[in-house]
Amino acid sequence: MDKMKALVFKEVGKLVLEQRDIPHVKEPDDVLIKVSRVGICGTDVKIMEGKHHFRPNTILGHEFCGEIVEVGTHVHHVKLGDRVAVDNNIRCGFCTFCRMGLTSQCVEIKQNAIGVMRDGGYAEYCLVPEKQCYVLPDEIDDVFGSQVETLATVVNGMNHLQMLPYDYVLILGFGPIGYLFAQFAKNIAAKVAVTEIDPFRISVAKECGLTVWNPNEVNIEEKITEFTYGRKADIVIEATGNAIEQALKCVTPGGKVLPFGMDSSITANIVPNEITRWATKIIGLYLGQNTMVPSIRIFQENRLNMKPFFTKVIPLEEGLDAFSCLGLDAKTMKHGPKSAMKIVMKM
Repeated sequence: MDKMKALVFKEVGKLVLEQRDIPHVKEPDDVLIKVSRVGICGTDVKIMEGKHHFRPNTILGHEFCGEIVEVGTHVHHVKLGDRVAVDNNIRCGFCTFCRMGLTSQCVEIKQNAIGVMRDGGYAEYCLVPEKQCYVLPDEIDDVFGSQVETLATVVNGMNHLQMLPYDYVLILGFGPIGYLFAQFAKNIAAKVAVTEIDPFRISVAKECGLTVWNPNEVNIEEKITEFTYGRKADIVIEATGNAIEQALKCVTPGGKVLPFGMDSSITANIVPNEITRWATKIIGLYLGQNTMVPSIRIFQENRLNMKPFFTKVIPLEEGLDAFSCLGLDAKTMKHGPKSAMKIVMKM
């Protein structure tokens, strides 16, 4: 059987470049994708640390696009040669959550997520169901195509936030997700500020023309109060997974908090009466939900400033070393400063 290169997650702290058998169509609705580009996500970093659910001996990579090179007998909506982005979260379509429109809570997602619980895009080829494929228009190149799913999760957040032109917005954390939320907020809200502790990402925020504060150097609650003329933020987006307490201190009475970042190792001390007394709206959501097509449209129409977002494109063989650019030395599992926003790998 022909072989392919793949970065395989063996166990916590161990990612290995291997030769794997190229998968081939088995089910009638299978599609084989020749992967072109795949992004390294912050979730992948957390999987490496054991801070996210995972399956050992799995090819990571859930942000990817490529060309369809093989199809099953019942594939009718995409065809050989199509360039497609992939929604990595496979919904069953039959559970009560799916049938009531809350597909992000599908009972099978946790077992079926491509690049997390089944083999993903850190490889030259990836096998996916047809329904996970979204054809890319010519205006979207493969680097942008790898980020359609990423943007789709943020679009879901924006749909729930219903951000208005007079809102004051605070985004806690300026990684890739914070970056995308900030781009939307710059287009919509009255004022937007972000927080970040990493010097490289602080410099990217400034390059984007954003007000940015380092929570290790200043009191964020005082800063947002001053920034909003004593009001605090109408919307606080917590994009790190570890700052919900900070978010609740920075939101105005009646305002909205979106806990978007994910880190299963974090706990928080919250006074429920403070949420009730100040009518705080905490919005819980997960993944993208019917937002892949809107995400493609946004990229197709060039609605966001993405130039500072993409730091570099590297070969798959350099993927392991790239984790250190995102703050985690994959060989020693020690944290360090970042030197990238988004790194994309090419096959």
